Amino acid sequence: MGLGALVIEVVLPTYNGAAYLRQQIASIDQQTLRPQRLLLRDDGSSDGTAELLACLKREYGDWLELLPADGNLGCTANVNRLLEATKAAYVALADQDDVWLPHKLEASLALLQQLERSRGDKTPLLVHSDLELVDGEGASLGSTYLQRQRLDPLRTAPEHLVLTNVVTGCTVLLNRALLKKALPIPAEALMHDWWLALVASRIGEIGLLPEPTVRYRQHGTNVLGAQGLGLSYWMQRLRNLFADPSAGGHTRAALRQAELFEQRYGQPLSALPALLQLPRRRRWWALLKLSSEQRPSKHGPLRTLGLYGLLAWLPR
Repeated sequence: MGLGALVIEVVLPTYNGAAYLRQQIASIDQQTLRPQRLLLRDDGSSDGTAELLACLKREYGDWLELLPADGNLGCTANVNRLLEATKAAYVALADQDDVWLPHKLEASLALLQQLERSRGDKTPLLVHSDLELVDGEGASLGSTYLQRQRLDPLRTAPEHLVLTNVVTGCTVLLNRALLKKALPIPAEALMHDWWLALVASRIGEIGLLPEPTVRYRQHGTNVLGAQGLGLSYWMQRLRNLFADPSAGGHTRAALRQAELFEQRYGQPLSALPALLQLPRRRRWWALLKLSSEQRPSKHGPLRTLGLYGLLAWLPR
């Protein structure tokens, strides 16, 4: 079973994922560095996922552990429950409908242990990668997630990550130090992977693998796919703004998450929450006075322009 049998566990939350679950579990089992244990918890599926898991448990034995399915918790709480049940030094996150490339865990562990040698194993650390986009049948779509979303994976400083998450959970391997610091994940967190990335960015370090490690399946029922930045994306953003100009949508929610982070750790992620406490007419002037490192921006000029317009519009 190799070194991975001693040090790595994988957590996999499920919800109505029967269609692709067997293939995903097989790709985890067939890793060049096989994990010690695969932990799953179903969140109240109605498509036969629970029955499939019982069958897979018989096939894989003790290697596959099922946590009690005591009701529907929601995605973040389900992941939190799974992470709290882990014991290994390193933990990877998996989604139910993807396929892992065979070297995923081996490459991730090599980079994470390299970071630990330089930063120490008490430092909260996380490594992640890009994802190859595939269709429902597993055929390549010719691009990656970061390319499709036009995201820069190196923008992981807290002031950048606070507005846009570039860490996709199903690519992540993290160390025990990060789990000790980040758990429990707040119920109000936007997504579990975003919260873990914020903690690693502000208190530890994030590492990036150079190549995709996951085939990210795009189909009609996955929760968060690669949406792209076409006309439909911008039209939806405009519709949301006109429907409720004061709400602030995703940006307001991200800033609430940043406030939650500061309440827990006593460390600000960004100057933005304080900026929004200023009267609207003073915000742009305050923005200009910030250093280039502190000044908020998003991935690309259009996104940044939209952010600045929103900051001038939002109420305190």
